[in-house]
Amino acid sequence: APLTPATPSSLDPFFSREPSSMHISSSLPPDTQKFLRFAETHRTVLNQILRQSTTHLADGPFAVLVDYIRVLDFDVKRKYFRQELERLDEGLRKEDMAVHVRRDHVFEDSYRELHRKSPEEMKNRLYIVFEGEEGQDAGGLLREWYMIISREMFNPMYALFRTSPGDRVTYTINPSSHCNPNHLSYFKFVGRIVAKAVYDNRLLECYFTRSFYKHILGKSVRYTDMESEDYHFYQGLVYLLENDVSTLGYDLTFSTEVQEFGVCEVRDLKPNGANILVTEENKKEYVHLVCQMRMTGPIRSTWRCLEGVTKKKKHPQAPQLHLQRQELELLISGLPTSTPIATSNPNQYHIPVQLQSRYQWFWRTPALLRTRRPGQVTCSS
Repeated sequence: APLTPATPSSLDPFFSREPSSMHISSSLPPDTQKFLRFAETHRTVLNQILRQSTTHLADGPFAVLVDYIRVLDFDVKRKYFRQELERLDEGLRKEDMAVHVRRDHVFEDSYRELHRKSPEEMKNRLYIVFEGEEGQDAGGLLREWYMIISREMFNPMYALFRTSPGDRVTYTINPSSHCNPNHLSYFKFVGRIVAKAVYDNRLLECYFTRSFYKHILGKSVRYTDMESEDYHFYQGLVYLLENDVSTLGYDLTFSTEVQEFGVCEVRDLKPNGANILVTEENKKEYVHLVCQMRMTGPIRSTWRCLEGVTKKKKHPQAPQLHLQRQELELLISGLPTSTPIATSNPNQYHIPVQLQSRYQWFWRTPALLRTRRPGQVTCSS
């Protein structure tokens, strides 16, 4: 179905930049606004104090920050999150819950064993048993199970996820996942595995696109998020926004091509869109609708189902972290374990030919410095 046309005023957030600092609402009491501005100004010192504090955040002199946790850095948020989970589990008796799996069928066997478990049962300790193998799970088998299942969920045979054309590394929901009759049940299971890993303080080998994390967090996507979905298409949108439509050399309409199961078809972005030309006046609306179609439209029914599941399962006392996209990625997957050699090939990424030599120089530098903490070498996009 065609997407709902946007009004000019509703397009402003879509084309605005990500806020670099915390937004302080004018509806808050004056004293609260003054405190939050002070906390934002002295954010570095404040977070350093909280890192060294042995008192639980909710019980200490900065307890007011529990309601304004956006001021905190990620590691302080994570520390508070772990402490709150421990509080919620006080007095809870956790038992070992055996999960019997065959090494060649980890995903299917785990699904069979766990998908009917209640949320309270999922709080128990998982005890992994690989059939036909001797050994007791003292933590190593569970770690291996998480590693295997986080890879298997992306198995093309299940058609649940596909790699992003933007980088061929991150994943997003496969628009054709409905070809798997159990895809909604599988998605629910994958969500529970991710939640269980966060609950158990385990990291998974799974990295998703920007828009995927934003969907999880309930945040609105921006047109710049298309860069991680389809880099070349995003570059075309940037050109359209920065230049006059007449320089394209062809007529552009409110429609887009969608490929599914090898068949390409044209879909309208708005009613009768194939007959409506894109002009200077309406080109922002076109960019908004085509990004919606590509980043949200094909997976809308899946997200509607998953959103219903998450709302029903959410604990009423669960701590609210107000995470950013990058922080959610760190919480689920941690820092990617990459090496300069593994990431020094410019052909793996969309690097212009004239910049490839600089790109290779950049990745030679950490190798020469013999850096031990690759997570400190970062790029911003």
